[in-house]
Amino acid sequence: MQTVFLGNMKNLFQLGKTEDSFSMHLMENLRFSSLGLCKSQMKAPTPMDAFEITKYSSELLSPACGMTDEEKTTYLNRIMAKLESGKKLTAEEMRFLQAEYPALYQQAARVQAMRDGLEQRLKSCRSKEEAQTIFANAIDGVSDKDPMKEYIVAAYQDVMEEFQKSDEYKELPDTVEE
Repeated sequence: MQTVFLGNMKNLFQLGKTEDSFSMHLMENLRFSSLGLCKSQMKAPTPMDAFEITKYSSELLSPACGMTDEEKTTYLNRIMAKLESGKKLTAEEMRFLQAEYPALYQQAARVQAMRDGLEQRLKSCRSKEEAQTIFANAIDGVSDKDPMKEYIVAAYQDVMEEFQKSDEYKELPDTVEE
């Protein structure tokens, strides 16, 4: 087994003023390191080298790094259960989807953005009646043909329930006239 000292690894990742991309910077620094690149082959980095470095570094930064397929499936199932219940996904859960399931990530990001939009609209309400109207309009605005309809509706319902529990909601008058 070969041991590699990684004490100065951060120097490999620090961008200078002249590098135009992370992967090119990393390749340039690896050329002069002893981390596995053969110094006798001191060639300029190619776009393919840059692609490989980018691919491997993003795999290492992925929340799924080191997970077995079974663990990935279990984690995905937990994320899907959260989406189904309308809960807000964490940044790590979103990174996992982005790295492992890009198409699902796009859909989840859309649901989260719609959820955030409703939250913002509810915070600007001047009455409980207005909040109910905004909520009802948001639900009505979800197309029956939307493949993520159940997730969006669940997210909207979760936002409304959280808002109704808040002190901000409790302090609102029932109607605008009040």
